[in-house]
Amino acid sequence: MGLWSYLGRVNQIWRPVAPPAPETPEATPNLGEKIREVVNDKAFENAYESAAPFVMASLGSWPGYWLYRGLDYHTHRAHIPLRIYINQTFYQAKILQFVIILAGTFTVITNQRRAR
Repeated sequence: MGLWSYLGRVNQIWRPVAPPAPETPEATPNLGEKIREVVNDKAFENAYESAAPFVMASLGSWPGYWLYRGLDYHTHRAHIPLRIYINQTFYQAKILQFVIILAGTFTVITNQRRAR
């Protein structure tokens, strides 16, 4: 007596009316085809065209900023150690690159809203 005897009786009483239908496997999505559809879309082309200058500026800003900071180190070497100066340059260059990409994203979103 107890819970197990009750569950045993429930299993004897309850039987499914029909056998369960076999599960059909879902087709694997073709990600290459979906990416091709997105890239060949006119809206994507317009967005890419408006973002292209910002992408190029972002690619040039990283080495350009490092070059600028490297040539400017002589003015700071008396009071900032080289290791700290390099860390500062790294984070400042990352922030500069992030701001450029953020401006490009903002421009693309603004242009897309105007196009609708």
